[in-house]
Amino acid sequence: MSVGPKDEVRARVVEIDGKLVLDDPDAVGVIRAVAKHNCRILFEHNSDRVAHFTERAKLRGLPPTEVVIVIINVDAPFGKALADALMPGFNWQEVRDRGEIPIARGLAGREGLQEALDFIDPEAAAKLRASEFAVIVVDQGVAEVYSVPWEL
Repeated sequence: MSVGPKDEVRARVVEIDGKLVLDDPDAVGVIRAVAKHNCRILFEHNSDRVAHFTERAKLRGLPPTEVVIVIINVDAPFGKALADALMPGFNWQEVRDRGEIPIARGLAGREGLQEALDFIDPEAAAKLRASEFAVIVVDQGVAEVYSVPWEL
């Protein structure tokens, strides 16, 4: 049970469109924290790709303040829309058919991703604004931003 000041119960049942719905802001916070943790795991699992794309951006002469590295779970909320915008026409079903989770990885323009994060996850959007060079991870309906050194 969620409690607040003076043991006030914050979870409540409300009726929406004739259906009873549990409204529990503390549970939502826990779910969000777990999703952010899973972004960290996905980021760490792709450390070799982060190094690869960092070098690729340098070789292409892209300024670190204008480009980001993305790691996107295509099957996550917001994931497909972002992946399709970045990689139009890519057949993600082929990846699924191999028994793999479709993950979009690559370099992308920072400005468009900043706008997307403003909508998807304002907390991550603020981290991106404060970062010189970053990796954006999208998974489970949240996004997380990791500042990475330009010089590895």
